Amino acid sequence: MMKVSQGDERFFELAIQTVLHNNKHRLYLLTDSGESELFLRDMSREILQKARTFKTITDTAVREMEIGPRAVVREGVR
Repeated sequence: MMKVSQGDERFFELAIQTVLHNNKHRLYLLTDSGESELFLRDMSREILQKARTFKTITDTAVREMEIGPRAVVREGVR
């Protein structure tokens, strides 16, 4: 489970927006009592996974910026 700390709201906000956008063609399933529970569970998992991904990307970028451009170039990333 992802620990939520102050400032993580932005990752969840972006993740929720992304998942809703990616599933806009399936949102009608929320009105189907037989499908809604599974659909919500799937979207919840996807939101958490996206939030983790966005946090990892951000943390990595911040670390690389703190190291400085010389270290990044030495590692072969331009």
